[in-house]
Amino acid sequence: MDITTPQLLYHGTTSDTVQSFERRLLHSPYWRPGRDFGEGFYTTISIAQARKWSHKAAKESWDGGRPCVLVIELASLPERVEPLLFLSDSPSWASFIYAHRRAAVKGTDPCERHPDVVIGPMADNDTGKIVHKAVQLKKDDRWFYEQITMSRSGKRLDALSLGNQVVFCSERFESHLRLLGYHIYTGSRWMYHESEIAGQAKRV
Repeated sequence: MDITTPQLLYHGTTSDTVQSFERRLLHSPYWRPGRDFGEGFYTTISIAQARKWSHKAAKESWDGGRPCVLVIELASLPERVEPLLFLSDSPSWASFIYAHRRAAVKGTDPCERHPDVVIGPMADNDTGKIVHKAVQLKKDDRWFYEQITMSRSGKRLDALSLGNQVVFCSERFESHLRLLGYHIYTGSRWMYHESEIAGQAKRV
């Protein structure tokens, strides 16, 4: 399957992680289980969405890091890549999320062979609570689908409202990704900094 990927991607994190990401973007030991598309490096084509992620990460940070958004170039794709693409929300998309959200132990995966990259809509922010309720009440995939595509006011959310995510689930992509720079929130505005590696490449 051939896929056309966006050139620029954004990852929401905190400022204290920048040095680590300058050395290496994809480091699977740090990938957490129990997420929408399984363990992986989560990015988005929306800088606004990445900013939301970064503010959430900063609130949960113990190190006092500021909200930070990495700007990443996807220069190419590895050979024989195995992608999974969800063009919109659907029962199969919800089933994939439900299965991976329940895989809470690192190294466990409901897929026989996990895709190298997964592209598709995000689930609602309350997904963790919905998964817990679904497991407790023994609800099926259809119920889960209806719940994660519903707003708190009871309105149906479409794929554009949910936001998107591009998740790299294999370290094979490391040499195909380049950190161009990063935005750090100062408390009143976002300041852009060029990556040291990108700056060195320009000077060569």
